[in-house]
Amino acid sequence: MNNTTAEEPGICEVGGSGLWLPLGGDAEAMWPSELKIFLYLLGLIYCFLGVAIIADVFMSAIEKVTSVKKQVMSKELEKKVTVKVWNDTVANLTLMALGSSAPEILLSVIELVGANFYSGSLGASTIVGSAAFNLLGITAVCIAALPNGEIKQIKDQKVFAITGTFSIFAYLWMLVILVAFSEDMVEPWEGVITFLFFPLLVILSYMADIGMFGSVRQPTEHIVLSQVTTEQLAELMMKVRQDFGGRPVAVRVKAALQHELRQRRSRAVYRVAAVRDMAGGKKVAGINDKTRAQLDASRASNAGNNAQNSASNNTNSNAFLTEAAKSKEKASCVEFVSSRFSVLESVGKAKFGISRHGDLSVAVNVLWKTRSGNEAKHAKDGKDFKMQEGNVEFEPGSSYEEVEVEIIDDDQYEDDQEFYIEINAAVCATKGVDASIGEKKEATVVIVDDDLPGLLSFEREEIQVQESHLQQEMEITVRRRMGASGEIKCRARTEDWSAKAGADYGKVDEELIFKPGQMEAFIKVQIMPKGRYESTEKFRLILEDPTGGAKFDSTTDGGSDSCVCTVVILADTKNKPLVDKIFSTLSPNWDEVALGNAAWIDQFVEAMYCGGSKEEQKNSSWFEFVLHVLSLPWKLIFALVPPTEYCGGWLCFFIALAMIGCVTIIIGDLASLLGCSMQISDLQTAITLVAMGTSLPDTFASRTAALQDEYADASIGNVTGSNSVNVFLGIGLPWMIGAIYWNVLGPTDEWKAKYPRLMTIYPDGGFIVKSTGLAFSVAVFSCCAVVCFAVLIARRAFLGGELGGPKPMQYVSGGVLACLWALYIGLSIWNDSQNN
Repeated sequence: MNNTTAEEPGICEVGGSGLWLPLGGDAEAMWPSELKIFLYLLGLIYCFLGVAIIADVFMSAIEKVTSVKKQVMSKELEKKVTVKVWNDTVANLTLMALGSSAPEILLSVIELVGANFYSGSLGASTIVGSAAFNLLGITAVCIAALPNGEIKQIKDQKVFAITGTFSIFAYLWMLVILVAFSEDMVEPWEGVITFLFFPLLVILSYMADIGMFGSVRQPTEHIVLSQVTTEQLAELMMKVRQDFGGRPVAVRVKAALQHELRQRRSRAVYRVAAVRDMAGGKKVAGINDKTRAQLDASRASNAGNNAQNSASNNTNSNAFLTEAAKSKEKASCVEFVSSRFSVLESVGKAKFGISRHGDLSVAVNVLWKTRSGNEAKHAKDGKDFKMQEGNVEFEPGSSYEEVEVEIIDDDQYEDDQEFYIEINAAVCATKGVDASIGEKKEATVVIVDDDLPGLLSFEREEIQVQESHLQQEMEITVRRRMGASGEIKCRARTEDWSAKAGADYGKVDEELIFKPGQMEAFIKVQIMPKGRYESTEKFRLILEDPTGGAKFDSTTDGGSDSCVCTVVILADTKNKPLVDKIFSTLSPNWDEVALGNAAWIDQFVEAMYCGGSKEEQKNSSWFEFVLHVLSLPWKLIFALVPPTEYCGGWLCFFIALAMIGCVTIIIGDLASLLGCSMQISDLQTAITLVAMGTSLPDTFASRTAALQDEYADASIGNVTGSNSVNVFLGIGLPWMIGAIYWNVLGPTDEWKAKYPRLMTIYPDGGFIVKSTGLAFSVAVFSCCAVVCFAVLIARRAFLGGELGGPKPMQYVSGGVLACLWALYIGLSIWNDSQNN
């Protein structure tokens, strides 16, 4: 971090110093070089562990901030819904990117301030080196991490295309600034534009995310456990039942729900889990291969048991149905063709059909009779119809016969009247063969007073149906009154209200037909299982566009233009007690997946134990315990940071950021001390040790995300955005500040002494950034990045995804990227050595 000239001593030499180190001053400078190299390297590695641990706390705060939800009124659903305050893409490119790259960005800013606003090579070189390791090294690890044959792809390709383009453009822009416009000097407008590319990237990525450049991306479901409601829990339970089958017991539902609730994890969760594994800290629930394997095995076992039970039940059920069907087929069954008929008063003699099914090889004699009722609507014997009885003979092979009833016509207007025809008995002529009567053993006959086509209306204007854990079919009855002449039709369709077609019910759009004399018809609607706690949802079934002279009953909902039936879907009353039981047992366990703590004292207790608790320490391995002991001083220091529950996580955010800055100062001084002791430049130290040390937690986090996440976005999809943000913030911000500072201040005596050769080129002074080494490093990385994206595009085209595939192809792709990274390191060091 110390800018040296020929006259200035190095940081490790007598008279040299950094911001805080060396603590021993000139006495330390006299130590043997071998001892200094060993101690500085050990200290640098230990500080990498420390900055990773405080970054864990910082990312916990970011997870808390970005997971905040609020309730808003949905005009579409006509109810309050819960939405996330932070858009996922915006969160990833701002706070999440800052969280994973905070050491590199702060190193660059601190280097500027610590060097009296002169530029240094450590910060900028670390950012370029970190970008190379992230894009080439981490991507190579993720490609080769998947099991043989498994393929995962980036889901949000539009966002990835934008961030990928910016990630290459950002470094080419650095090259343009350093070489093209004003060599070795950054002007204020260059710094400002570099910084403004950051909000431009965020805006463009957000526009792509919400569908302004094409189709709208489906929002990602991300339920925060501490904010889950009983309604959300009920819906999740229904999903689990569909996945695992039937109505599992509460223990199984609880275990499956905890698995489902953790499926969508943010980038912060994977990063924190990786750091805690490195430091022997509290495990993040579900983020390890063992847990994943156990859950997958449990899911497979449950699915297998359900399949076996289902198969067994189906076998028994099918056997029962088969026997019942065979028994039924043996008998000859008779019934009316419809349970409701209508006839005109002037018809004279009306005929009504009786059908037969089953065994048709025998003759069957059917006894029938008419009857009336005592109510005003009932037709009267001798006045409206003639009471009759008789028999119908079904000959062998016959399946249809008719009975005939005389209807009496008069000149007096009267409402529709009805009487009944019933089958009394069915007798088979053949011995040993039974005859039976079906469900339609009685038919209602409506005598219509005139020749009108009729009025249509629903049997009920509001129908309530209780949801089930299985899909169910309901029949909605449409009645035809005051006439039944001719064939009439109308359109039947559903309309969303709070219930939505496809999710809550099956969409209906069909033609409803009434044959001459037909008095009722049925519309079948599918009711989907969704999982409701107490809520009710509604949709409408609408009749419109009648033909054949039919009209709608103007006294019903919809008036004379249409006919409306409201269907209300009620929550399953049997479901509520189970939801309450599971909610009460889950509630105390929400904290097990929370990244932060609610109480300050808990942080110190967690820091003291390996695995975060006394119980977990007993189950920890000796290696985890060693890591815990090594990281214990850092854990106790960073336990001073306020918990994430204070001020919505923002207090933890800013204090953790300040602590990252403190550790970064030490890392910067140690890196310069190490490089000075080894007699290598800051650039070589930055692109190797510092870049790898700050990026190591991201490597483990990305590998875990590649194995456990459904898509590749959480593993490599965020690398491009992070690399872009590093340039726009980590370089754009300090360069903008430095350029403006020297543009206002002008060349001081110190500036003139520091850059005597540049006085003739830039007499008005300016912010000097030596392009030697850095520009070459940026150019090499840009070329390697283009090849890397070509590899990813080729993998998507030929293998179907950026990650995984056959093992030989994984090793080839990963090997190519690893060689590119080695090439970048080798060429950068070679060029730097040539110039120094």
